[in-house]
Amino acid sequence: MRVAVVGGGASGLAAAWLLDGHHDVTLFERQPVLGGHVRTLGGNVACKTLPPGVRLDTGVIEFDRVNFPAFHAWMQVLDVQMQDLKKGGSSTLFLGDGRVFHSPGAIGVENPAVTAVMAELLHLVPLALRRRRFLNNTQGAQPQALAGTPISRLLSDDTFSTWVRCMLMYAYSMHYDEVAHVSAEMAVPMLRLFLESPHWTHLPDGVSSYVDAVARSLRGPVVLNANIQSIRRTQEGVILFHADGNQQSFDAVVLAVPPHRVLPLLADPSDQERRWFGGYHGGVIHTVLHTDLSPYQRRGVHGWSEFDLFELPTGGHGYNAYLNRLAGLPEDGPVHYGLAFDLDSELDPTKVIHRQSHDVAAYTEDALAARSEISQRNGTRHTWFAGAFLGDGLHEGAVRSALAISNALGGRVLPGVSASPGLR
Repeated sequence: MRVAVVGGGASGLAAAWLLDGHHDVTLFERQPVLGGHVRTLGGNVACKTLPPGVRLDTGVIEFDRVNFPAFHAWMQVLDVQMQDLKKGGSSTLFLGDGRVFHSPGAIGVENPAVTAVMAELLHLVPLALRRRRFLNNTQGAQPQALAGTPISRLLSDDTFSTWVRCMLMYAYSMHYDEVAHVSAEMAVPMLRLFLESPHWTHLPDGVSSYVDAVARSLRGPVVLNANIQSIRRTQEGVILFHADGNQQSFDAVVLAVPPHRVLPLLADPSDQERRWFGGYHGGVIHTVLHTDLSPYQRRGVHGWSEFDLFELPTGGHGYNAYLNRLAGLPEDGPVHYGLAFDLDSELDPTKVIHRQSHDVAAYTEDALAARSEISQRNGTRHTWFAGAFLGDGLHEGAVRSALAISNALGGRVLPGVSASPGLR
């Protein structure tokens, strides 16, 4: 079969790689580089201000060995190096009123003395109790039973809930005030997994190193800066119409684009497809790579965890990821790199190295209502849909959605991994 894969993010790369060798695959990406949310300075994004050999991720950064089995199996087949993160999973919550809460992995950063560590552990007891209550209340809850429920109904106004909302802000690349509308059907299974002390890993050469490995291995053409105006389905297959007037015919198409980008591409969407994707809306967010320690210094903090959450005194919330640790760089200086989101009011503009844009979709309960039906009826009219939105909203869901398509079309498999797009 001649298969067009439209979209060069995680699901599109996985679909192209899995189908390659079994079908004639052409991969189309509208950006000048592959990767989607994978953007690595010094990798697939050039940055003259970074020292030679330094690679810093400004999009997707880390993975968990237990909860990303399909992704890790793929990396093993690709022979892409992955390493366990030192102090992985550590986090600190800075509240607007000055209170500070360290996760167990971050305790002792400021003061490693036994008495200080014991005091911090006691400080966490109320949060630990609230965490246990959340896990107990959601135990055994099937995703289908959570359909139509926003995550806000399962959270309150306590400190634990603020922490959880910040986790979701980070995981799904959305502003804090949008988190309340995230579907519990997607968020709860993910939260339950990641509240159970996951085993974090990273790619020491940057996440784009796996993108490069996939691109090198593909036999079929990769078309960057693709300007596909529309896609029309026929009885025999599909036709891609390009902005320059050219047309290309394929036997099937895999649409691996953000779900809010699907309907604008289809010249002839069915009522069913309008219902499937009509509820999605998207937007653009920006992450900021910087060398500014002032958000910590003005709070009297001289140490940082892997992932720090800030409730700002002026209102709003943001986060900062400590890239030295996440990229395996020295933590004793002289330069400390951070990746911030919604912390612009806290950062010195002269210490900003790069701003990265990301096209993101909102995973509301209305938007996700048709997920199971899409998976069950995928392939209708020679059209397949792939994406993280069909699973956990993360890389694991993206890879599993591609595996489901590969399984249906007789492509590659990953050893020991099922084709289900959802969480295990």
